[in-house]
Amino acid sequence: MDVFYSVNPIGELYIPEECREAIFARGSVKLFTHQELEQLSRIFTHIQRGGVAIVEGEWEQIINVMDYVNRHRRELSTPGSEYGRKGQAKGKARHQRNAPKQKRETAIAKLMCWADKDGSLQVSPTPELPYLLELIGEFPNANEDCPFLVPVVTVQSIQSALEETYPIDALGVSLVASKNVLAPRSQETVTCFQEAMQSLENVDLPDRPIIADVGCGSGCLTFLAHQEFEENAVIYASDILPEAIATTRINMQHLLPLSKNREADNIHVMPAGDLFEPFTSKQFDVVIFNAPWVVARVRNRSELAIHDEKQQTLRRFFEQVPNYLKPDGTLLLGYADASGPKAISNLETIITESGFTCSNIIKRRVATHRSKRKWEHIQVYVLSKK
Repeated sequence: MDVFYSVNPIGELYIPEECREAIFARGSVKLFTHQELEQLSRIFTHIQRGGVAIVEGEWEQIINVMDYVNRHRRELSTPGSEYGRKGQAKGKARHQRNAPKQKRETAIAKLMCWADKDGSLQVSPTPELPYLLELIGEFPNANEDCPFLVPVVTVQSIQSALEETYPIDALGVSLVASKNVLAPRSQETVTCFQEAMQSLENVDLPDRPIIADVGCGSGCLTFLAHQEFEENAVIYASDILPEAIATTRINMQHLLPLSKNREADNIHVMPAGDLFEPFTSKQFDVVIFNAPWVVARVRNRSELAIHDEKQQTLRRFFEQVPNYLKPDGTLLLGYADASGPKAISNLETIITESGFTCSNIIKRRVATHRSKRKWEHIQVYVLSKK
């Protein structure tokens, strides 16, 4: 499938992955600007017939269009005549029941706005959304200096996510977490990692230790390392999600004023990539990894930081980390017993078989909202090579 599409009078547009099916379908793509945004029923009918509506102009008017589409969303799909008939598999019946809802959501996403090559949305006033291409899950420069499309509902979702802040007691600041990025809600997790970092005062670290935060998410543990090791450390951070990289940079700009024009001298936010992929041949004195702790299948991007089917990510991490941790280095591994004692037993077996020894485990007991299990333990393992 192509990734560029020409729309008059805009010209060539980069089409992000989430938009491609809609753009390259048979429905027509039309641009509605300024006064045309007042023609709510016309725009709605175009979407209802399978078309894509690109809107440009006053953001307030665009929101009015979105509100109109939402008010009439039930008209965007027609439920099938019979669901879950006798003898039908339950999974298939459930899929059929959800089909109209999914169809409506797909149709609503066909209301799109566009951004110039630098990521400025062509709406007025222009919302402040730095790293927009990454916030929608695309790699930087994927657009090859072309304008690109963004569903209006995605812009709203990102704005809503970035409006919420999460106070971090250990840092004395609040952070944001964009769409799909794990929000730093757990004070206990941060406290465990803080104690683990402080325990390294007894470890013979070099004067300028090199640290990796693998799976940085919102950047919380990156900033914690910056605080605990001060400016003596050189910290590298990355994540599999481009939107997490963007979130870390946004938080860094708020916390460290120097990084508004350049990265802080001792913090380097790397491009997105899986586990150690962004770090190439670097080796570290300390590796930080808050591993996904729920043994379950990943169903969407937002679950990548939490779910780990059959603990495959954990296993791949331990296969790779010896190549990136110095022989006398330390691994700080965060995990929780949310998936029960078997998952913890498997983890500890992986640790031992990978040649690591545990010098300390920092634990916190936290309440859950599940009826079958009211408590779970968050723990950070302090590990080194035997």
